[in-house]
Amino acid sequence: MIEFHPAKDRPKTALLLAFSFGILAQALWQWVPPMVAIFLWTASVFSLRDFFLPTQYIFEESGILVRGPLKPTRQYAWHRFRTFQKDRNGIFLSPYHQKRATEGQRGVFLPLRPEQRNEVAEFCLQQGLTRRAA
Repeated sequence: MIEFHPAKDRPKTALLLAFSFGILAQALWQWVPPMVAIFLWTASVFSLRDFFLPTQYIFEESGILVRGPLKPTRQYAWHRFRTFQKDRNGIFLSPYHQKRATEGQRGVFLPLRPEQRNEVAEFCLQQGLTRRAA
């Protein structure tokens, strides 16, 4: 199991965002009706849940399980993917051998820290996926 938690890795950014949400709450409370302010503030906080809350990746022989609080659990079978590509923010699992226009909609991006990327890349190679150059 690998856990990715951006707020824990970048505490200064998390603090700045939390402070910004406080200012946003105060501004919304003064400018719009209370129920609208609560709805808008909650929607803006919820939009950044992937940053503030951890995501867990469970790598198994059958596939990948992606879960976290306040998000649906997703399971992806290995046979769905053909290649993977490492970049500076994580690993992209693609159903195609060559780059295609629909790759962004059909593939899965896993944001990871640098040390986690190498571990996941090795596991992908063990599952029969081929590495694709950036």
